[in-house]
Amino acid sequence: MSKFKAIINSKYILHGPGPEPAVPLSKDTVGQFIHKILLSAPKNATAMIDALTNQSLKYSELLQKSINLAQALRHHGYNNPKTVLAIQSENSVNYFVPILASLFNSSIIAPLSHLYKSNELKHALQISQPKLLFCSEDCAQKIADLKDLKLEKILVMSKTSGLAMQSMDSFIQEALNGKDQNIHEFQSEFGISSELIAFILCSSGTTGLPKGVTLSHLNVMTRLAQQKDPRYYSQNPDHKVLGLPPFFHAYGLSFILGCIANLQTIICLKKFEEDLYLKTIEDYKIDIVPLIPPLANFLAQSDKVLKYYLSSVSDIICAAAPLSLETERNLKIRLNCKYLRNCLGMTETTSAVTFIQFGEDRKGSCGKLVPFVSGKVIDPSSLLALGPNKIGELCFKGPLVMRGYYKNPEATKNSFTEDGWLKSGDLGYYDEEGFFYVVDRLKEVIKYKGYQVAPAELEAILINHPKIADAGVVGVPDKVAGEVPLAFVVRKAETHVGEEEIIKYVADKVSPQKRLRGGVIFVESIPKNPSGKILRRKLRNALETLKSKL
Repeated sequence: MSKFKAIINSKYILHGPGPEPAVPLSKDTVGQFIHKILLSAPKNATAMIDALTNQSLKYSELLQKSINLAQALRHHGYNNPKTVLAIQSENSVNYFVPILASLFNSSIIAPLSHLYKSNELKHALQISQPKLLFCSEDCAQKIADLKDLKLEKILVMSKTSGLAMQSMDSFIQEALNGKDQNIHEFQSEFGISSELIAFILCSSGTTGLPKGVTLSHLNVMTRLAQQKDPRYYSQNPDHKVLGLPPFFHAYGLSFILGCIANLQTIICLKKFEEDLYLKTIEDYKIDIVPLIPPLANFLAQSDKVLKYYLSSVSDIICAAAPLSLETERNLKIRLNCKYLRNCLGMTETTSAVTFIQFGEDRKGSCGKLVPFVSGKVIDPSSLLALGPNKIGELCFKGPLVMRGYYKNPEATKNSFTEDGWLKSGDLGYYDEEGFFYVVDRLKEVIKYKGYQVAPAELEAILINHPKIADAGVVGVPDKVAGEVPLAFVVRKAETHVGEEEIIKYVADKVSPQKRLRGGVIFVESIPKNPSGKILRRKLRNALETLKSKL
């Protein structure tokens, strides 16, 4: 790199604020850190409640179960720092028992989506290559039909299982002869937190098959320091948190692990059902609601929301993709909550790298950089760092950034600049005060006659149409323009809207290059990953399938 480039780059590098003095970055492993916190929990403090069954788990029970399992895993030799364990389950009160047991032992745990079909599960297992798999009873039914999984052991997390698989409880009882371990004498495995892998998470898969993101204990400890910081998260142990984001996903996993570190009560939901979701917030008087855009749109638009008393909600945290200004406004009005805050993160950064602090209000922004993180915006062609209000690719550095992709050095190399900055793949900018804004995904931007058209902008317009429930936009090849925008649209129930009406609706709100010149295709649903990001490659595949049938 030339001296001139280095000077320009250093000028436009931004840094997060200093850490809260009361929240230094601990050198403990995650297991050591969580073990100490859970030992301090009040005897009757509730950790988890299942919203559907009302089954609950106290923090004392969570600690005892996790330590028992950790010791049982040691008994069978599943506690090597390079040993990979996997978990496939819906959200449940016992989900974090295998997670904490693995962290106590400093072995590696790979959470897997319970929604995986057989080929997706095989691909995920090929990435992480676990020796042992924990699964729910529902997932066990699917796993039982698969062959050649190369697993040494499968443990079903329910107490009894009708399948020919051992239950987790039985595994513990056999190893420990039915005796509980002493939670005070138990010692978590130790090591150098920056070198030990804590998790292998599957990447979002928005641009291709998922890859294995390796997160170290240092990555996770940095995340926990963020959640212990009162500038970003409630520290009130009496606050109840809605546990709907999938626990296998980086957002749900890191957020709920942080809530455990704050000894808050998590109300678990296995899946989203409109009335159950709203009733859970009302009945349990939920304080903190983590959202992804589809849920935000539901809360901002559905008439059902008006039938429930949701005044307990004080803090809404939205991740995965930026909200439209109209959605933000409607959410604020309908729920009348004190805080509505956006953040920006990705699996490869453990969690949020930018976040709106309590008391900040910058509509449309995903916040400023968090402690321990540096960021910049680069021109995708020249790689030069850009100044305020100039759109480019967002890049990040710091102890939240992953070690790399598991056993995939080529993919790891391609995800970083030569000088070690993680390329997010997001197009965006920052303003004069350091607030960041996301425009769209770099690889998803539509190039119309040299203009860059962001699908997310058009989608935000479409979902505010009174007869449109959801929408996804992709670019389709055009001989003259290069690409033109095409919209996949889901109509709201019991309504009708035609292609011409939608095209005109958008044309009236955008400049000429952003018009839906590719047309409109009506579908029943928009494919998305668990965090709510649109899987545009699946939309493009659907388009190719439609073309082949013509």
